[in-house]
Amino acid sequence: MDRIESFLEPGERLLWHGRPDANRLVRRQYGWCFLAGAFFGLSLIWTWDSWRRGTVISVFVGLLIVVAGLAVVFAKGREILEARSTRYLVTSRRAVVLRGRRARVVATFGPRDIGAVEVKPFDDGSGDVLFSRQPRPRGYRGLDSRDGGFYGVAQPEQARRALETLAHGA
Repeated sequence: MDRIESFLEPGERLLWHGRPDANRLVRRQYGWCFLAGAFFGLSLIWTWDSWRRGTVISVFVGLLIVVAGLAVVFAKGREILEARSTRYLVTSRRAVVLRGRRARVVATFGPRDIGAVEVKPFDDGSGDVLFSRQPRPRGYRGLDSRDGGFYGVAQPEQARRALETLAHGA
C-alpha cells in the first residue's frame, strides 16, 4: 500500500486499487502455450530428423522454427510474469495501470478518457472491467480501437463504481 501511495499526487485520493488474478490470466493463455509447445516440439523432431538425414538446408529451417517456437514460449512466460506484478489504481483524478517490479506507469486515463464502463464477469466472481477505447494505428488499414481496462480483477463491481465516480467527477 505504501508503494501505491507513492504514486499519488498532492491532493489526490485513492478510490480503489487491485491487481489481476495471475492464475486466471495464465489459464487464458493455455491454448497459446499448448500451440507454442506443440510447434516447438514438432520443430525439434523436424530438426533431429533432418540432422540424421544430413540435409543441411532442412536443419537450418528446423533451427529457425525452433528459435521461433522458443520466442513464443518466452514471450508468453514474460506476459505471465508481468501479470503477477501488475497493479491497477483508480484515484480521484485518474485511472492508472502499473506494471513491472519497479511499478512503472504503463497507462493513465483521465476522467475524459473513461467511456462506458463495462464489466465482463467470470464464474468465480472476478472479471474484466473495460472502460476506454483508444485509437491506435494499424499500418495501411488506418485506425483500430483498443479497449483499456483492468483485466482479471477480484472485485470488478468495486472497480466499476470507482471508475464511474472518477468519470463523473470525484
